[in-house]
Amino acid sequence: MAKVAKSEKWKPMKRHPNVYEYQTQRGKKYGIRFTYYDAEHKRREYKKSGFQDWQEAEVTLHKFQKNVDDGFMNTLANHRTTVTAYYEKIRKRSVEIGKWRPATVAQKDMYFKKHLQPAFGERPLVDISRQEYQHFIDKYVKAGYAYNTINTINSIMQIIMNTADRNDVIVKNRLANIAIEGAKRPKPAKLEPEDYQKFMQAAREYLPKYWYTVVCLLALGARREEVVGLRYKSLKFFKQGDQEICEITYDMGRTRFEQKGGKLKNYSSYRTNYVTGEFVDLLKFCRQYSKNICAQVGCVWSEDSFLFLMELDGRPIHPEYPNKILKQVERACGIHVYPHLLRHYFATMARSLNYSPTDTMHWLGHASLSMTDSYTRQTKQGALKLINEMNPTLFNNYHSDDK
Repeated sequence: MAKVAKSEKWKPMKRHPNVYEYQTQRGKKYGIRFTYYDAEHKRREYKKSGFQDWQEAEVTLHKFQKNVDDGFMNTLANHRTTVTAYYEKIRKRSVEIGKWRPATVAQKDMYFKKHLQPAFGERPLVDISRQEYQHFIDKYVKAGYAYNTINTINSIMQIIMNTADRNDVIVKNRLANIAIEGAKRPKPAKLEPEDYQKFMQAAREYLPKYWYTVVCLLALGARREEVVGLRYKSLKFFKQGDQEICEITYDMGRTRFEQKGGKLKNYSSYRTNYVTGEFVDLLKFCRQYSKNICAQVGCVWSEDSFLFLMELDGRPIHPEYPNKILKQVERACGIHVYPHLLRHYFATMARSLNYSPTDTMHWLGHASLSMTDSYTRQTKQGALKLINEMNPTLFNNYHSDDK
């Protein structure tokens, strides 16, 4: 193809978009100039010259435009993109749009840097074969890693590869639906009703009222980050007839990465619960007790102040402090309970007692009924109740009195 001199001027051809004509010492030539955006939304220009006629130029242009539409040009432009480079791009965008919370970023960074980066970090995405990656996963299974750990590692790699696939950085995610076979499955989060009752009784007896309320809120199915994120304005007291009610609004979460407060897990997590009876008295006590702590240590409180404070200095409790409270109760009664186990127990009992699945879903702040169902666990009490109710239906016609 002939090179175009700087002095030569391209003139757009009528009725032939992006095709130009220009004069050279050897006569008229044709060129094409086409602007497009790549997978990273960067403006790029494709330019080619030296065509003998406009038909040849137009055929080349249409072929290039088809490659752009099919994502082929993005694949060519990014075919040496490494796993680390693409993870960083995904990470940056996910943080900027608020898709990944600080806790999510910290978890993914830790798993990526510890497991994926040493094995694949500097490798181009297109060079990783399914066989090689399956061998990587199998190695973790053989090393005795838990299923959840391997699944988390794999989920990060799948995010990278699926995003690259969607953005035409690679032609296809060849690692999709990889098998994780033989890994140790976690024991189901399970709490029997009798153990729950013993634990709650011990909490009532051994904990101060202020901290016992934290346990009660967790028993109501609230996430730990939601409980420690409660503020004075999160509680509203009112009467409906003769019944006193407290409205609890969950709209802020606190984690060790966002101790001053941040967004909740997802849109469905923003919700309002209502409690009655003893819970109203407990929450009224907590609100006043929290104000008393502020007065004693010289803190200024407002409706935006956090509800649960350290008694010595008035600082908001650490987001992981509820675990310490439950540990105190465990030492008193010998039953191991952690915050999320109480959330699972609430879901299990609500479903086993045939309460409205939709109401339970909204109460817990789940996005779907399937998520609520995944929280339920079999209990011995539930199994016995089921078989006792089913026995007459299943076997009544087959039993007879022995004579």
